[in-house]
Amino acid sequence: MSDLIVTQLAEEFKKMLNEIMVRERKRYLEENKDTRANGFYQRRPKTILGELDLDIPRTRDNGFKPSILPERKRVTFLLDDVIKAMFIAGLSARKTGEVLKELIGSSVSASFISSSADIADSLIEEFKNRTLSNYYPVLYIDATYVPLKRDELDKEAVYVVLGLREDGKREILGYYLPGGDEKASVWKDIFDDLIRRGLKQPKLVISDDLTGLDNVIKETFPVTSHQLCWFHLKRNLKNRVRKRHWNEILSELDEIISSKDEDEGKRKMEIFIEKWSRIYRSLSNLRNKVQNYTHFLRYPDKIRSYLRSTNWMERLFKELKDYIRIRGYFQSEESADKFLYLFFSKKHEKFLSRRLIYSEVIEEVFRDEG
Repeated sequence: MSDLIVTQLAEEFKKMLNEIMVRERKRYLEENKDTRANGFYQRRPKTILGELDLDIPRTRDNGFKPSILPERKRVTFLLDDVIKAMFIAGLSARKTGEVLKELIGSSVSASFISSSADIADSLIEEFKNRTLSNYYPVLYIDATYVPLKRDELDKEAVYVVLGLREDGKREILGYYLPGGDEKASVWKDIFDDLIRRGLKQPKLVISDDLTGLDNVIKETFPVTSHQLCWFHLKRNLKNRVRKRHWNEILSELDEIISSKDEDEGKRKMEIFIEKWSRIYRSLSNLRNKVQNYTHFLRYPDKIRSYLRSTNWMERLFKELKDYIRIRGYFQSEESADKFLYLFFSKKHEKFLSRRLIYSEVIEEVFRDEG
């Protein structure tokens, strides 16, 4: 391969790494508002494309560490790492071998590529089918779309279930790529799978207002409350009302959220619907959903913010899409599955490493439910 092509590849690789790190710092700052960005420092990791001059983002609290770089100061991107990256990005074993031959000047067999790059199917299946021995009083469910090529390129729904344990830790209980758009009937299949793996009936399932989902939850978990997401409600209403009305509507929604208990929240929401449905008739559809939006108000104030929205899922999906946007699209279901496994299993480990603030309240509220 010519020096010019290698130089171009190195520049693209460097650009991709720098972009990922800047996005990661942005998310870190969003989650840690008591610190700020603090410029960059340089490192020169070795790769098969040569040394790369990387700009590593810093924060004032020195707490930010890019996930794509190891802790040690001298970083080497090993051949196995590059192979795995190309394979997950969607290149077949044969095509990956062709690229590496150009890069390193010698042939690499497809079998070697597969053994080096392949995330063993057994690992993925173990993660997807692991026994759910803990009790999860709260489930957060949502779907997002990823670009995937089958016979042609299209976007398909990835369904994700996040569980909140009674000890205040979170787990990714599963991700699913069944094909097609998000449907309530698919959620029924997913709930059945989770039950097969040991899931006990939760106290709350938190989701957006997908058509038919409420009935599926009632059918599968008869005594579970279905809490609808306030983040989705606000976003949907903002898109449906005139700009001059929005600030007033938002203020009244926040007053409902701040209610002292469930009964007060219901009364305030009924008044809100009565007022605004005179101007926007479509808001009258909220009347039969008042209870679904106010379940969280029966719980202690300290943990209500955890129980009224799927914001954790929205953050996960934003990060997932950032990574996918850099890579383009998935060439096959297999490459998508491997990438999703790496992403969600890593997030799963991160969630398990820490407990939420007010975990003692969560534990006290849900201790005897499992």
